[in-house]
Amino acid sequence: MKHIVSGTTLVIFEGTKTIGFNDIASHIDNNSIEEVLLPSTLEAIEADTFFDFTELKKINIPKSVTKIGSQAFWGLDGIKELVVPSTVKRIEKHAFCNMSGCKLIIVGEPQSIPAEWDAEFAANVKEICFVPKL
Repeated sequence: MKHIVSGTTLVIFEGTKTIGFNDIASHIDNNSIEEVLLPSTLEAIEADTFFDFTELKKINIPKSVTKIGSQAFWGLDGIKELVVPSTVKRIEKHAFCNMSGCKLIIVGEPQSIPAEWDAEFAANVKEICFVPKL
């Protein structure tokens, strides 16, 4: 996986299919990152990828993503709104926990939530809402 940090923005290069904690956290100061740009080729955000990126304010999950790992977005209080596209079919335990200032928007109807979604995938999130698939 290739990436670059430009000021306070982390850019993950096109062609990357999977990212995880060890891909980026050991190479950058996660407390200085305010925005993450993910590639349209990304399929999986693995466990702990953005765990405790305390200054992160902006990130978009591409429609190519089908899996979000355990604690992938844990503790991101700076994010006010995050959209989970309908392409995401697997969200693991605590993926969005402790994002107390965040409105989590899930694309799709509540009954369309896959069985793999753990009941604790978004504990301590400010609000969870569902919007119909477009």
